[in-house]
Amino acid sequence: MITSPITTPHFHSRVLALLSSSLAEAGASRYDTSAGDSKLHSMKPLAIPPLSPVDTSLTPDESISRIVAISSTWTDLCSPDPFIAAVSADILKLEITYAAFCGISYVLIPGPRLRRSSMHDGSLVRYARAILEALSAGPYIQIQIWMPIIDHPGNTVEQIGDLAPFARPRLLGNPPEAQPQKLDLFGTWAAWDLIRSICKYHTRLCVGELCRSSIIPL
Repeated sequence: MITSPITTPHFHSRVLALLSSSLAEAGASRYDTSAGDSKLHSMKPLAIPPLSPVDTSLTPDESISRIVAISSTWTDLCSPDPFIAAVSADILKLEITYAAFCGISYVLIPGPRLRRSSMHDGSLVRYARAILEALSAGPYIQIQIWMPIIDHPGNTVEQIGDLAPFARPRLLGNPPEAQPQKLDLFGTWAAWDLIRSICKYHTRLCVGELCRSSIIPL
């Protein structure tokens, strides 16, 4: 078994360009905090274009069943900004739909960003609903969610091109006070339990431990 991302850096660049243009037109980019509340909450949905040959390296063939596909790691399904969360969910649905078309049987999806998520602000609920939609989009795909056994403060590292920094400042809430972050021994379990319960304990959904460069199913 080998792993392969569903989409290419070309698709990533196209999405970033569309997102930057949309935020600039709305006057509510992450560098502009002067937009009114109506603009903050009523942005037009971003239309994600269909995949073209340069956007993915996967095609239906005899060897496709040996590939474990990986969804985009730069999305943010549990963003506090509903616009970013919706864009991320649309990207995931597009990728899962295409993977199902190719005949992929297994897809790995990055787990929620626990350091920015909360059981009370709805971010994990948004993540779980996106996973539920993905399960419907790929009716024969087994989905594994990458999650660490323990939510360590050093696990969440934003990469260049992540959608998380595009979240509009007014929707991020007040930053926590500067203090040493404690190890949450049960944060991963609580997040997984919420996700699987919202997904109604779906038989095609399971959790995988993120261990260095390998994924070990639990």
